[in-house]
Amino acid sequence: MRVASTGLLVGFLVCTGCGYIGPVLPPSPELPNAITDLKVVEKGSELMITFSTPVRTTDSLVIKRFSDLDLRIGPAVEPFSFDTWQASARQYELPVPEPNDPDDPKPQPITKTIPASEWAGKQIAVFVRTAVKKTDHYSQWSNRALLDVVPPLEPPVVKITPVKRGYMLTWEGKSPDAHYEILRQGPGQTAPVQVGTADASPYLDDTSQWDTAYTYTVIAQQGGAESLPSEPVSITHSNTFPPSPPESLAALGGPESIELSWSRSAETDLKRYAVYRSVNGGPFERLGDLTTLPTYSDHKVEHGKTYRYAVTALNQNGYESEKSSVREVVF
Repeated sequence: MRVASTGLLVGFLVCTGCGYIGPVLPPSPELPNAITDLKVVEKGSELMITFSTPVRTTDSLVIKRFSDLDLRIGPAVEPFSFDTWQASARQYELPVPEPNDPDDPKPQPITKTIPASEWAGKQIAVFVRTAVKKTDHYSQWSNRALLDVVPPLEPPVVKITPVKRGYMLTWEGKSPDAHYEILRQGPGQTAPVQVGTADASPYLDDTSQWDTAYTYTVIAQQGGAESLPSEPVSITHSNTFPPSPPESLAALGGPESIELSWSRSAETDLKRYAVYRSVNGGPFERLGDLTTLPTYSDHKVEHGKTYRYAVTALNQNGYESEKSSVREVVF
């Protein structure tokens, strides 16, 4: 009994010394998780395929390096059969990405471009899978990416015209079923950003600001295909458009003055208002200084005379609107 006890104690100490208590785990199968963000678009005369590599295996281990990326493209016949697709799919080589940081693993973006002419007029299905252990030990196939490959869309030819509300973009396009993405790059921006979309020309960018340099491009899109960006068009323009005339002018005679009021202008770059007066049918003359308020008190009036009033608005660049509607007061 004493010998058996000693053997058990030695066995316990050996296990304790190895730092592990519990059942022995089998080795990891090292199967990467499947890719879920595979996309394919037709851009100009090329097919652009993008996805991100997985970070972990199916048993949650960090993937330090990949041994292979397997990308395949084939006809997408309906009803879809994966076996039929795989038998006729074409394999495309992809470079193995750099090893990952095991302490801070991140998905690595992968992009592959191929000539669209290789699949012109066909609907294609794209899949990708990865391996980390050996080339016959792959992950499951990714999500399916489908695309109808059409003749390349031509870039639009863009023109820009300043109008009162902003910049009016017009373009010529040869694809009647296309719609368009409008991109703008302004000061401090390192790349163009989308400011809007349109089903056809023209497009008004009313979010722009005067005296600011902008560069515009337009991209035609149809299904999963898009053109290359149009040639960039740059513009900087000051507001040379007069404001709209003030509205709702009212004039009311008091004991010693005539009081004017009107609706406040909605112009974003309004500076001030000017008040004009005509006495007994004479010419209109500006009264005093410009005012920032939509009211005015005319104290230089005499009983027995007829006064007619109109108001204009001026913007920051000094451009003046037409006169408002006229109001008459017999004082």
